[in-house]
Amino acid sequence: MKNLFFRISTLVFISFTVSNQALAWGAKGHRIIGEIAQRHLDPKVLKKVDKILQGESLAICSTWMDHIKSNDSFNHMYPWHYCTIPNHKEKYEDGNEAAKKGDIILTIERLLKELSSKNFTDGDERMAIRMIAHLVGDIHQPLHVGNGEDRGGNDLKIKWFGKKSNLHRIWDSELINYQDLSYTEYTNWINKDNTEVVRSYQNINIREWALESKKIRMNGLYPDADKSSLGYDYNFKHVETLNSRLFQAGVRLAQILNTIYKN
Repeated sequence: MKNLFFRISTLVFISFTVSNQALAWGAKGHRIIGEIAQRHLDPKVLKKVDKILQGESLAICSTWMDHIKSNDSFNHMYPWHYCTIPNHKEKYEDGNEAAKKGDIILTIERLLKELSSKNFTDGDERMAIRMIAHLVGDIHQPLHVGNGEDRGGNDLKIKWFGKKSNLHRIWDSELINYQDLSYTEYTNWINKDNTEVVRSYQNINIREWALESKKIRMNGLYPDADKSSLGYDYNFKHVETLNSRLFQAGVRLAQILNTIYKN
């Protein structure tokens, strides 16, 4: 009986660890992005999207791709949450090993075509919007465009205010949670109605978004090798970049939906 309990406990722990490592932005980050997007939708588009989502908001539907990781039938979607652009590469290469299973760039590009044509590979239109709401968020998380060496910072174990963590988790959730705001409060804080600012972020070029994340990843995101714990200084240095990526993702998600559903 003890051995059986140990095996079950081990399996639960492994399952939790694997799923936890695969998360992006955390639920709060995704909901911030979804809420920003919803606030920037054209009123007519908002009605269409609301009908397709059956009343589910973009903030709530944005976490669907993480929730369904508990269902083995969706395991093939795991590689769709990230891509690899090594430090020495200047651009994304379609033929890289990870891309053969599908990755975040190829999946978003496919979903854009399917939402425009209404011919869906996975599920239906509602599912496609849920997926793109999530993945547009993921690609703006700098460590979801990995270097191919440390699983997007998951292997870089480092403490956050003295507690065990890793660099990926810090960017997924701990930086956001440290601000101690609900997702609607956070949205109110960083959302901008300035037309010029919004337009400066608008471009539907998925590969450029990935290169933006790669540039951020390589520009001081990784702590010095002698650092054992991150905290106040790291938050102060990176919170503006964090907020910028959340806002860019929300604006660009809105632009995608406005472009597809404007007619």
